[in-house]
Amino acid sequence: MKKQSTFNVWLGGVTTAAIAAVAAAPVLVGAMADAAAETKKRRIGPPPKVYTALPNQCSRCHKEDGRGGPAYGGFAADLRATGLDKEGLIYIITEGVRDRGMPEFRSTMTKREIEGIATYIDEKVRDHYYDSQGNRISAEEAAKLDPRLNNK
Repeated sequence: MKKQSTFNVWLGGVTTAAIAAVAAAPVLVGAMADAAAETKKRRIGPPPKVYTALPNQCSRCHKEDGRGGPAYGGFAADLRATGLDKEGLIYIITEGVRDRGMPEFRSTMTKREIEGIATYIDEKVRDHYYDSQGNRISAEEAAKLDPRLNNK
């Protein structure tokens, strides 16, 4: 009978090939993680600007809740009822609509700020209506309270 070495007894008869595979596993896992990180899309530049309220440049005319109305000799659009998508909002904020009283903001705001405002309007203002006590109401209920919204 062949005598087992102390090393083989300690390993329970595990072969040298199995030991080599286990030893190489951390290297392979690390290489796979590096490859996955390289294929992951990297963001270029700073993170998006996030707003929790309309900035003063907007709320001066459109009011804090986006309802618009008379302002600075004009009549600001109701952002709650806007038909513009996010890209349209970015364009209008950037270029303005002078004949309608909307100034351009490309000269005073960064693209990042403009995109943040458009995102805020798109996600937090559009189709968000409130009654005089601050309770959220439907667009239909808001139209009953404010006849300007009947044209939506």
